[in-house]
Formats: sequence, structure tokens, C-alpha cells
Amino acid sequence: MMKAVFISHNQALTDKVAEALDRLGIRGFTQWTEVKGRGSVKGEPHMGTHTWPALNNAVLTILEESKAPRLLDELRRINAEAEEQGVRAFVWSVEGGM
Repeated sequence: MMKAVFISHNQALTDKVAEALDRLGIRGFTQWTEVKGRGSVKGEPHMGTHTWPALNNAVLTILEESKAPRLLDELRRINAEAEEQGVRAFVWSVEGGM
């Protein structure tokens, strides 16, 4: 079974997220840049405005089920080091593909 992991993070953490993917041998992903939003738990809005100047990036990767927990551990570590900037990740099961 495969897993999809959606990662939303402050732009400033893009290199750290990419390094985590590389460390785990996760090659394929899709990235969106300059994504706007507001976290559901903590954090300030990232809207790219004068009032809320920060922006997010988002990554979607489809990977082997066994790699998902390791990726989440890496993302938790990144978030713990930069909690004010923020990283969130969501996982769901994926069927099919080509």
C-alpha cells in the first residue's frame, strides 16, 4: 500500500523539508510555492500581505507505506526546531496509479 503525505510549511523551511525527503530517499514530489493559509493549532496567518508577510510552500509526495512514519518523524524534528515558522503534514492511503 502507498501513502500520500501533504506537507505545508513556512517558505523559510523549504530547504530543510527537501533535505528530509533526500535523506529518506523520497525522490518524487509535487511542490506548490507561495501558498497562503493559517494554521489550525498555532501560528499566525501566512498571507503575503503587509500585515501578514510570510508565505507557505506545500509538498505532496506519494511513497511506500513504510517510509511515511520516518518522514513524519523528520518533519516533527524540523517543526520542533522552528515551531514559530511551522510545519504541518497529513497522510492518507492511496490506491492505484501508473
